[in-house]
Amino acid sequence: MSVNLSEFCVCKDTACPLHPSNHDKGCSLCIAKNLKKKEIPSCFFQAADGYPSDNGYSFESFAKLVLSQKNK
Repeated sequence: MSVNLSEFCVCKDTACPLHPSNHDKGCSLCIAKNLKKKEIPSCFFQAADGYPSDNGYSFESFAKLVLSQKNK
């Protein structure tokens, strides 16, 4: 079964060359870039109903977002 990842991708930055709609490698390029930079992809922030803080896409920023959502 083949899955077109761009069909469910929630990233709104379609101008990004790593967005799955711009190549045939799915999310792999984006995830590899984020892992190298020790960051979380923006789609995870969007899935958690939030956006990166002033600290950007860091693991810590994502953890704080998730915890703040949990406490609501």
